[in-house]
Amino acid sequence: MHLKLLHTARAATLSLAGLMIAVSLDVSASSRHDEGIGFYIGYDALTTINSGTYTGLPNPNADRLTLLLDHGNHFHGIGTYSYTGLPDAPEILPTSTNNRIPEISSGESPLLLTAGNDLYTGMLRSSVGSSEYSYLGIASIQSLAGHAPGSTEDILFHSSSDRWSGTLDGAQIGLRLVSSSPGLYIGTETILDLYEGSDIIALGAGNSLEFNPVYRVDANAAAGLYSATFELLNNSPDSFLQSSGLFSFDFSVASVPEPETYTMLTTGLFLLAWTRRKRTRH
Repeated sequence: MHLKLLHTARAATLSLAGLMIAVSLDVSASSRHDEGIGFYIGYDALTTINSGTYTGLPNPNADRLTLLLDHGNHFHGIGTYSYTGLPDAPEILPTSTNNRIPEISSGESPLLLTAGNDLYTGMLRSSVGSSEYSYLGIASIQSLAGHAPGSTEDILFHSSSDRWSGTLDGAQIGLRLVSSSPGLYIGTETILDLYEGSDIIALGAGNSLEFNPVYRVDANAAAGLYSATFELLNNSPDSFLQSSGLFSFDFSVASVPEPETYTMLTTGLFLLAWTRRKRTRH
């Protein structure tokens, strides 16, 4: 299997505002899956961990932006900060064991890139399919607010005792590309390469953002695994919200790795991305 990893992290001292590229955004209050939306951006309102090994410790994700996977009547936080080590002296990691899409626990293979048309003619691209993970669109958590009590949107919005339903007032959200496989590009239905001139794009205001990405490679791309690792950023000094942990989206061309091979490959990709991130932030 042909596999390479391209690190695109820039020095943290670069001005975030200077790196931002505007993305055209529209928000709809209709059923989100019908529009290709399967992910939301909120922030974690839980201040203290209330279960598990680290019960009673401060939540390392408190007030952090969080990528949330729509899982029907609740969310899965993807790539959240986490503790490791002994409870009396734990280390905080900038991600978690659940940091990839498709989730490793699901047993699903990476999302298959298939032949495109129109702007993507002659390329292989992402598209909505049978997998719940193929709804790659991302919207503000607040797009679920205001629906009828008991509706799918209302139940999802208020899940986990309203842990994620807080407003993102004043926040301006950026999406940083931490690393990507050579040949993998991220665009939209009208733009082929959003990250051509920068490793950060602007998703917009926290309460109204919407982003529908398209992942693509050339039609003659080598078979194998293609991954992109991201981080959510808050570009506004008027908002208390902090950056998210690291999370990745995994795709495949032609052949699909066996589950064991996939797990080893994605673990290696994350370790490389995390190491690069730590170096650029010292």
